[in-house]
Amino acid sequence: MAERRNWSDAEVREALALYLRTAFGRIHTRNPDVIALAARLGRTPGAVALKLSNLAALDESLAQKGMANASATDRRVWSDYLHDPSAVLRAFVAQTGDTMSKGFADGGAPYAPREGGEREATSLQRIGQEFFRRMILTSYGRRCALTGLDDPRMLTASHIVPWQEDARHRLDPTNGLCLNALHDRAFDRHLITFDADWRMVIRSDVPVVARRQLLRGVDDRLRMPERFRPASEFMDRHRDRFATRAA
Repeated sequence: MAERRNWSDAEVREALALYLRTAFGRIHTRNPDVIALAARLGRTPGAVALKLSNLAALDESLAQKGMANASATDRRVWSDYLHDPSAVLRAFVAQTGDTMSKGFADGGAPYAPREGGEREATSLQRIGQEFFRRMILTSYGRRCALTGLDDPRMLTASHIVPWQEDARHRLDPTNGLCLNALHDRAFDRHLITFDADWRMVIRSDVPVVARRQLLRGVDDRLRMPERFRPASEFMDRHRDRFATRAA
């Protein structure tokens, strides 16, 4: 029998990077991603699946809870992630084999290259946005929250507060919506927003034909995700910008 060993912070970060992009119903030993991480860490698929379940117990946004026996290390890594996702992003890069720029910040404002270089900044943005996309599409069941469109090729992980405007919340899953390409573009340009009841609001200067297209196939309310419900503070900022541009 293999000797039992405690999970290190680095290992829990790798588990968290996988948890954030794995639907709750896929936390099991047959999941190929669970099997791959187990091989990477030298652990059993059962141990990895159990760790993901423990992390789920810490996820206040999740209706279904995992096993309520998260360790002090689990809690520390989860708390660190909420304040700065940088280390979890590194774990995602390690798992997916993506190239991490050496300019990735160890502290301070996340994701900013230490020294100049548009190439490094572009690489970091691409990696971070891919991680964000996987989290958001997983949270919304790979469906547009507005129309139910279920082809990921036509879906976008839309930042509520734009990437360029708030470095701290670039990888915060509560700063995201899963929208189809048309509504993502309109949302990004503040041509639409959502009211306090999550109903779509269209700016008054949008032409009639465009308005009809935006209304076609739209549900009465924005469908909420399985976890990481959009934060009201971010939507308030979007509504304020919408109102300013509509004035």
